[in-house]
Amino acid sequence: MTTVFVTNGMLSKSLAITRSLGKRGHRILVGEKIRFHATGFSKYTEQTFLYPDPKTAPDAFFDWLRETLIREKVDVLFPMDEDTMEIVVRRQGELQGICRLPVPSLESYQIASDKGETMKVAMAAGVSCPQTIQPQFGAQVDLDELRQLVQALEFPVVIKPRMSSGSRGVRFIESLEELLRVYPDVHAEYPNPLLQESIPPGTKYDVGLSYDREHRLTGTFIQKQIRNYPIQRGPSTIHESVEFPEVLQEAIRLMEHVPWFGVVDVEFIVDPRSGVPKLLEINPRFWSSVHLSIRCGVDFPYLLHQHALDLPVEEMHTYRTGVQGRALLPGDVLHYLSNPNRREMNPPFWSFSTPDDTVSKEDPLPTVGFLLSALRFAWNPQMWKFIIRR
Repeated sequence: MTTVFVTNGMLSKSLAITRSLGKRGHRILVGEKIRFHATGFSKYTEQTFLYPDPKTAPDAFFDWLRETLIREKVDVLFPMDEDTMEIVVRRQGELQGICRLPVPSLESYQIASDKGETMKVAMAAGVSCPQTIQPQFGAQVDLDELRQLVQALEFPVVIKPRMSSGSRGVRFIESLEELLRVYPDVHAEYPNPLLQESIPPGTKYDVGLSYDREHRLTGTFIQKQIRNYPIQRGPSTIHESVEFPEVLQEAIRLMEHVPWFGVVDVEFIVDPRSGVPKLLEINPRFWSSVHLSIRCGVDFPYLLHQHALDLPVEEMHTYRTGVQGRALLPGDVLHYLSNPNRREMNPPFWSFSTPDDTVSKEDPLPTVGFLLSALRFAWNPQMWKFIIRR
């Protein structure tokens, strides 16, 4: 048995890691910046911790984390989201000898985190991607230069932050006038966001991959996004395991140019105009619906745990297909409420045969934890935006 520390207990993917490794008998410790959260209520969580906010107090968070890892004799640390992952990757050298970290090098992480760098690598690797313009403004946006840059694209276009997760900061723009009005606002929060051609709504696929310390591929999984919130544009709320060799090979070819250690999620959309899968982004950490891969037979948390400790594993490349998963809270509820065709939804909203990421008869209390955290942030619109757009 090892001791594992999981950050970001508010997120469903942290619950997935906790359940996966807890079932295998490991001691699971969970941290979060709020006291009540879904993962903290799991029967597999031995103890929860309240830590400083990694975004507003990164140094205090790191000092707290280092002290806690030493005091609790943690063997493996799982930083689960952008705020904690960024700090751990940048300062991983300071944690060497304290615990094992299944994370990539800073150089590789920066390539995967920066969508501009990702697109450069994709083009070099011959991986299809949307036409992309990368502005280089200073503190202020030069609107005349912006007019010139966007001439290479046809409207509608997408403004996409270089560094963000989920759909945060993404704006779909219909006209030049709207672009000139909106781009400076996005730039103020996410400097020099990309301008991309807007791919018409099509089917999205997530390719999950795991790599050991020697950058060897050890696990593969593909899921199709069935429905999303916000509708068509946001994270998936229903997903299904599938085989799609073409996107798998595209993802592997891309990652051959980014030496990796850990897990990664490579997202594609099939362009309905051509039928060609095009790269959308690399998510350089666990994805929100990792529950589905575990349920289908590719246990990424287990693989990563073993890789962190340099223990042998059997590679996991075969899995059950046609299996669906659901993110009911809050994503699929919000999809239902905002979908004018809600009565034609497939699978139907009121059919609860699809296994849920949080709600579980075997481990029921995380649902209570989620509801308590929802009450805690009921009047905080910024937190709801964060939760919804994972």
